Amino acid sequence: MFQLKKRYFAHLAAFSACIIAFETGICFVWTSPILPKLTSADPGVNPIGTAVTITESAWIVSSMTVALILGPFFSVVGLRYYTKKHILLASMAPLGVSHVVLCWADRAWIFMFARALMGLGTGAAWAVLGSYIAEISEDKNRGFLGSICGITSNLGSLLAYVAGPYLTMQHFSLINLVPVALFYLTFSFMPHSPYDLVSKLRYDLAKRNLETLRQSADVEKEFEFIKETVVVGSKDKVRLRDFVKDKALRKGLLFSVALMACQNFSGIIAVCSYAETIFKVAGNSIPPEYSPMLFSVFSTMSIITSSFLIDKIGRKVLITTSCIIESISLFSLGFYFFQLEGNKDVSKISWLPLSSVILFMVAFNFALGVVPWIVTGEIFHSSVKGIASPITSVSNFLVAFIVTICFPYMVASIGMGWTFWSFAVLMVLGSMFCLVFLPETKGKNFQEIQDILRK
Repeated sequence: MFQLKKRYFAHLAAFSACIIAFETGICFVWTSPILPKLTSADPGVNPIGTAVTITESAWIVSSMTVALILGPFFSVVGLRYYTKKHILLASMAPLGVSHVVLCWADRAWIFMFARALMGLGTGAAWAVLGSYIAEISEDKNRGFLGSICGITSNLGSLLAYVAGPYLTMQHFSLINLVPVALFYLTFSFMPHSPYDLVSKLRYDLAKRNLETLRQSADVEKEFEFIKETVVVGSKDKVRLRDFVKDKALRKGLLFSVALMACQNFSGIIAVCSYAETIFKVAGNSIPPEYSPMLFSVFSTMSIITSSFLIDKIGRKVLITTSCIIESISLFSLGFYFFQLEGNKDVSKISWLPLSSVILFMVAFNFALGVVPWIVTGEIFHSSVKGIASPITSVSNFLVAFIVTICFPYMVASIGMGWTFWSFAVLMVLGSMFCLVFLPETKGKNFQEIQDILRK
């Protein structure tokens, strides 16, 4: 019988699981190529027939982030009875339904409903995806496998940027159903997390799944470690108040939530959602529909590079560097728009918006886009991930919603320049937090990480 090279089946399982990240990558930037169609008065382009209002466009963008906040709660309930694999399989369903709905959408509220379905599935999936990958990985490759979801998410965004501007809504939606089918055809046959199965006292199945992941029958030492880890972590039933009383849990939650807030206060979801609009306002020489494609390519290259560095350099250095470069790119982008809105001649710096956004996306995907999810998957015990991961996911999506819904109003009231400068200041603060407080988790097992948090 054909067998993958020893230790590589976990890579296959991670890639298969991350097809859902590819699909959510499409959903995150879906509005960038589609919103210009919906704001057009041309009925041949706009499926609604008339241009949407600023309020309708804001809610089409932000309805996804509203539902993102709700998605993790479904994961919390589901993990009481099912495994993370089951949750991921269920999470893809609303994503698929959303694209079916969009094939025939012709009202603003239908687009909001479809976007809410995207958010529901995305929120539920990302609440467990990082933990699933962390639990099927080994200490030495946990960072690399954890970064795969960032790579596939960027590739999904690239597909949306490349295909979205040139396809009809129906054809674009049909293409977006392909990853849904591929996910079910592959991930349905992947192993469960051994930690999940041990926590549900299914020891024989847990050991068989671990043997499949390692492509070896010699897993007794690791299996005993998993059992000991799960048993020690589940001696006492963990409640929300324990995240206040227990020092390791409290610090772990603080670091995780802070990283999630830092990720979104960079303004990433606003930049992705309004990418074409930003480049239209900037008046760049490159057509606005091409610019997002370009920075998406650079983003993908950046995260592929960081995936090979994360288990060598470490999380702390990468994410601190990412925040610093983010602040530089946001300051320069804000400077361009400040000059433009002040009716200054910007012809000599017409290259600045595109180069700033490319630098922004490269820096974000170098670490800030994926490291918070990796750290969340590493610092919490499997017995508390059912509570901790959804809490951190909700905090992520809540900040994302605030940024998304406020962005167009901030632009209208204080201008693009001051809006991007606000994000830049937050990135400076984020880099200081990561540099001073964030612990390094590279190459450490769960117990070693807990010892660091208790210091």
